[in-house]
Amino acid sequence: MFVSYNLENFGKELKKIRTNLGYNQADVQKLVGVSIDTIRKIESGRVVPRYDTLELLSVAYKRDLLELLKSCRSNKFLMEFHEDLDYIITVYDKDAAAELKKRLLDNFSSEDQMSIINPLELEQFICFVDAVEAYYSDFASDRENTKAALIDALRLTIPDFKIVRYKQYTYGYIEFRILLFISLFIAKEGSYKLSNKILYYILNTISDSSYTTKYIDFLIINIYFNLAYNYHMLDEHTKVIETADKGIAFCIEHRTCHALFSLYYRKGIAQFNLRDKGYLESITMAFYILKAMGMQKLLEQYQKITEDKYGIWVNM
Repeated sequence: MFVSYNLENFGKELKKIRTNLGYNQADVQKLVGVSIDTIRKIESGRVVPRYDTLELLSVAYKRDLLELLKSCRSNKFLMEFHEDLDYIITVYDKDAAAELKKRLLDNFSSEDQMSIINPLELEQFICFVDAVEAYYSDFASDRENTKAALIDALRLTIPDFKIVRYKQYTYGYIEFRILLFISLFIAKEGSYKLSNKILYYILNTISDSSYTTKYIDFLIINIYFNLAYNYHMLDEHTKVIETADKGIAFCIEHRTCHALFSLYYRKGIAQFNLRDKGYLESITMAFYILKAMGMQKLLEQYQKITEDKYGIWVNM
């Protein structure tokens, strides 16, 4: 994945830190030896600062400027749309998907915005948004065509990508998300074991990473949920519980409710299928989480599905 930076924003933040400390550029030069010309170029957004320069400036500014630079990565703009997309996938809101795509295009319509982002990543993300509708389609041809489109989207940044060789490539965040979604289309075709192999590969790869963000955490939680769902479809209910419990523990450790209701729900249904009396507690917990998050419409949908399919009614 190509990474670029919004150097103008980074420069503005750097200047703000310096002035808040009461330093002029000459003061900084005297403190750590970085030339006034270099400071001026960085603050005006004209150059990508060197690692050693940022280390020196971090000493003067008493701030980790490497982390500040990371926060100015241009693909951060795209990542912020992923949270909205996760919600849309969960509740399948076609109108929200269309609105997200419009906001995405509007946000990157100007030359200034396009100059700070890799256009191939934008194209990949738009393909991802379009794929959501096809994922819920009743027509197998829609899903097959969209799976092919997602593979083509990966080939924008991994030109020789083939699904049979998925372990041979190096992926960035957005590419991992596309690969995950491809695995869901594979599951829709009934190939749950292959889907799980891909999901475990992604999970093991990103879990070994020394650099993590909330977006990586959310991706890990999504993987646990989809693994649990695939095991549900394979009638491996003990595996559902084991996987859901790992996901729940991860959520608790990282203090997030992201997809937590889904994990409790999958656990509860698996317990019900195994005639474990704890099923009602798990399902009730899932519904309380939905209620606490203000997702009333989704709560009502889950209540109805649970009553119609399993004969279980949980009054909220």
